[in-house]
Amino acid sequence: MAERVVLRVGTEKGLYAFDSDADRQTWRLVGQSLPEWRVDALLMDPADPDRVLVGTSHMAWGATVRETRDGGGSWTQTPLRPPDAPAEHPLTRIWQLTRAPHSGRIYAGVADAALYVSDDDGASWRELEGLTRHPSRPHWQPGNGGLCLHTILVDPHDPDRMWVGVSAVGVFGSTDGGESWAALNEGLPPMTMTGSPDEDAMFCIHKMVLDPSDPDRLFMQFHAHTMTSDGSRSSGVFRSDDAGARWQAIDAELPHKFGFPMALSQDGELFVIPLLSDENRLFDQGRAVVWRSGDAGETWVRREVSSAGERIYSGVLRDAMALDGSEETGVYFGTTGGDVYASADAGDSWQRLPARLPRVLCVRAETY
Repeated sequence: MAERVVLRVGTEKGLYAFDSDADRQTWRLVGQSLPEWRVDALLMDPADPDRVLVGTSHMAWGATVRETRDGGGSWTQTPLRPPDAPAEHPLTRIWQLTRAPHSGRIYAGVADAALYVSDDDGASWRELEGLTRHPSRPHWQPGNGGLCLHTILVDPHDPDRMWVGVSAVGVFGSTDGGESWAALNEGLPPMTMTGSPDEDAMFCIHKMVLDPSDPDRLFMQFHAHTMTSDGSRSSGVFRSDDAGARWQAIDAELPHKFGFPMALSQDGELFVIPLLSDENRLFDQGRAVVWRSGDAGETWVRREVSSAGERIYSGVLRDAMALDGSEETGVYFGTTGGDVYASADAGDSWQRLPARLPRVLCVRAETY
């Protein structure tokens, strides 16, 4: 049984740590580090609460992977590629760090969109050039946050089978460990206004998650938009039951389709946080609401986070929601206004954690 839950929060100005006991009712702010750096990506070691990898960036000093083994007291730095190596595409930000199940392999997704891998638990890195050399690559166009590879999913039963999401390009899948890739966007509403001339490269993916009990089942938060032929807003939440070969909308019950974060628990509960629209990326009427589905998006339950009378005019970014591994799922998210919220009962009740941070970019939780 878990004795301690640790929550780490990456922001525009540094990394913050909270912890609680197994009940997850009382939280403490226990650490802050890297205040000069933007922290977009965060990977916690499930076996060691003091070991953390982060993806940092700075307007003057660039992007790098950093590691601590003492809970943030000291850090080492590992470049994804040699600083003097020629680069066809600039490395401006590290958007995602993902550990492959049952191995020491770690993946890094970056901007401009590329995928790096480490086979020695983060000590060294190499680029998987099969994705960078995809035939559609000359036609990839950036989203509002840049040309970012922000989602990396690995089949827990087959480490050579994986998927990535690139904004504003689409989904790519590989069955050979990332050596070759296929576009997987069938059923998604194209965004012709990206400017891409390639029909396989005009899809703005916001986030994807994988069902660990059925790796053929994927879920996606998509950029709901009005670039449809009739000017109506497209769907924004999708599911694939065939490993990404075909996508279907599952957001008929949701009042708003646009959003960024998405999370799936070990027992199959799916969580999303809709915002008003692309044009107004805030909670509707200032009320933070999390929607939960226990049947793969067929039906949804609304859970309001805000206290009675409290208005929260913020939003939630793509990597700023996380779940823990407790028997009753803990749900956590941080806002663009710097608030962090926690639920110990799968979203039925909420509390705001005791700090107001810089703009929250990413959130991760582990039980120890």
